[in-house]
Amino acid sequence: MSSRRSKIKGNQILKILVVSIVVLAMGYYALNHISTREKPPLGNTFYIVVGCAMIAASLLTIIVTLKKIFFPKRRRSSSRQVFLNDESNKRRKE
Repeated sequence: MSSRRSKIKGNQILKILVVSIVVLAMGYYALNHISTREKPPLGNTFYIVVGCAMIAASLLTIIVTLKKIFFPKRRRSSSRQVFLNDESNKRRKE
């Protein structure tokens, strides 16, 4: 059961990485090629802001995804329960 779960998770991570790389390429294209034209349709500033935002969002997504792959969250082992002695309560009553 765990191998199937990890396989599905691997496919999902692969899809996220591919989409992030495509968005990174689109942002790079908008920033370096469209925004440097003479008169782009929506203005240079729009493409500069959109290109930078797309690059930043895709890089953050790639970093977080790679962090999940190579540095998985470790489960903490539950510690034993410790009960206090009743001696302190007995001393107070006396």
